[in-house]
Amino acid sequence: MGKSASSPTRMAADVVARAGAVAPVEHRTVSEQINYWARVGMQVERSVTVTTRQVLAAVNATGQFSALGADERRTAHALVDAAMAGNAATKMFGPAARAGGQRTVSLDDDGNLIEISPGGASRRL
Repeated sequence: MGKSASSPTRMAADVVARAGAVAPVEHRTVSEQINYWARVGMQVERSVTVTTRQVLAAVNATGQFSALGADERRTAHALVDAAMAGNAATKMFGPAARAGGQRTVSLDDDGNLIEISPGGASRRL
């Protein structure tokens, strides 16, 4: 693909917000910052070094964080944080918890904290 070629895609709001904060400092547009991060991540995953394999093994729970050096541990934690943020932004945990009999809390459309019972009844807290 050439530099001008692009295809529309949905981005997690937290990624766009963070890119918006970092982009001006790095003298990039938000799109350029996200593309830069994507390319860095792609290179990390494509790397065949022992260190990268150890980092990815720790992240995927097939290796140990304790086997990593300080820099590698920071990288592994950043990858875990990114995966968690992605899950938190895209998954709906409440319905599963309520199906298991748990009460959950959420925000209503006005930003008020509400409690939702397993049966679906809600009350403002």
